Amino acid sequence: MMSRSSSDAATQTFLVVDDHEAILEGTVPALKRTYPAAEIFTAQDIQTAQTQIGYYHPTLVVLDLSVPQKPYAIASAEVGIQFLKTLIESKLAPNIVVLSTNIKPLVQLKPMINAYEGGFAAMDKSLPIREMLRLVDFALRGSIYLPPELRSRSEFDRKWLEVLTLKFQEGLTDKAIADRMQVSDRTVRNYWIRLQDALGIYDEPDKDLRIQIAIAARKLGLLN
Repeated sequence: MMSRSSSDAATQTFLVVDDHEAILEGTVPALKRTYPAAEIFTAQDIQTAQTQIGYYHPTLVVLDLSVPQKPYAIASAEVGIQFLKTLIESKLAPNIVVLSTNIKPLVQLKPMINAYEGGFAAMDKSLPIREMLRLVDFALRGSIYLPPELRSRSEFDRKWLEVLTLKFQEGLTDKAIADRMQVSDRTVRNYWIRLQDALGIYDEPDKDLRIQIAIAARKLGLLN
């Protein structure tokens, strides 16, 4: 059963941005059932979404990448990507769930997503509603999840391995790791996100994320 800890706050406000009525008719009721205390608003174009964001300051934005810039305009993934970039760079930093038929354009924003201060998740909108609700819960708890097709396939960076060693072999805190490596606390956080991404691990309510990282790292021989 999904954790409801993130649905308890009565001040939560959700904005769902999608130009398809059928999607809105499925997404909005599902969110309302799961988060009955939340206020839920919708927008079918970016112009309206920007107005809603300025007025309501939503804690969660559910976004289809292919949306029109203004009413009656043609939907475009470029419009959605630019809007998403603006959201990520904004001081508001809402939690974000991208719900789209094509999530591959997100690859161009991966560095921004990995460094994002809010929660972020992405999925193909053809997947079941229950998967959307699971990822909404992740995003509301500040977790970052990217599906397999967007995850890193590169070699493990030396600095990521150093973080693993300092944490699991020397038992240092993130603050102590940052001091030892002479980097910022935020940089260490980004290293953890990149490790999580490369190992194919996402946050689960009943599991300790760092322990899952350690288990996966040991299976690959990255830790003794």
